[in-house]
Amino acid sequence: MKSVLIRLEGPIQSWGTQGRFSVRDTDTEPSKSGVIGFVAAALGMKREDDAMLARLSALEMAVRIDREGTLLHDYHTAGGGKFRGEDHSVGGKGTVTTDRYYLCNASFLAALGGDDHPIVEQIAEGLSNPVWPLFLGRKSCVPAVAPFAGLRDEAPILALRRERLSDGTEGPVRLVVECAPGDDAVPRNDVPLSFALYHRRHARRFVRTEWMRVVNPAEDAQP
Repeated sequence: MKSVLIRLEGPIQSWGTQGRFSVRDTDTEPSKSGVIGFVAAALGMKREDDAMLARLSALEMAVRIDREGTLLHDYHTAGGGKFRGEDHSVGGKGTVTTDRYYLCNASFLAALGGDDHPIVEQIAEGLSNPVWPLFLGRKSCVPAVAPFAGLRDEAPILALRRERLSDGTEGPVRLVVECAPGDDAVPRNDVPLSFALYHRRHARRFVRTEWMRVVNPAEDAQP
């Protein structure tokens, strides 16, 4: 098995899975649909390319939360009024208010992996030379660091357990990993089946939360 590590870090991020237009939520860590969309943009994948999307969605994903971040609530308005004589109301309703949520100053290390080594290596190349601009969930959320963090010859969760924290601390840090249905499993309806405009579809997966401590390099250095 081979995995690609993806650094997701920026001033603000938003990984919503439940919200609609009036309330745009964010989960506390990146969703699988969000990470796959991030990768798809790097690869220049078309929205209608369901075959490529199926290969990406079949990869196993794990996320390590290196820095949880803080929740930001933004009261937002859209439409309303006139500009140069043109009505800018939304659906004839005038100004529409929305509540949008973001994670501030968060840092995540995601890993996508599987036995489809060519697609994993293609993702690594795409993240190093993205075709389209990359966003952390929404177009207003721009990455602050380069997303490609390495290729590893192991499963995603093993790769995350071995990787040092970028700030040199020890943790403990939270891990969210895919798993089979069970007592500790939580369902997430965020596996993308289609990104086609107006025909987006998602499937369910299950995840569990683990905690890990990262040993400081100075502590395990050999004399």
